[in-house]
Amino acid sequence: MEEKNLHPVTTAKVSPAREEALLFGIKDTDKIESFESMLSELLRLSDSIPEAIAKMVKAALACEFGSKVLEHKKCDSMVKAISQGIMSDTELRRQALLIMDRLAKADELNA
Repeated sequence: MEEKNLHPVTTAKVSPAREEALLFGIKDTDKIESFESMLSELLRLSDSIPEAIAKMVKAALACEFGSKVLEHKKCDSMVKAISQGIMSDTELRRQALLIMDRLAKADELNA
């Protein structure tokens, strides 16, 4: 996977609401809406940072390549590698935390 696909595109045409999808290289409007919708359902404030990032990676993969990609036996190692890459990069980690803050829902632990 090329690193350039993980960095956001910053142009005047990109709204701040779409930056989270661009973090994962998603550019199609329908896919972006699907990504945001999926994340708002998956993310919880009680998720640890690694759990939330793994959920984001899985959502991005499902939106970009279809949910069948998550059924592949090597998917867990791919999600782990991508998640570790995000965690190890200061800017990507910051963006992931912003996504979590914006889209995570309260659950029974912090309602």
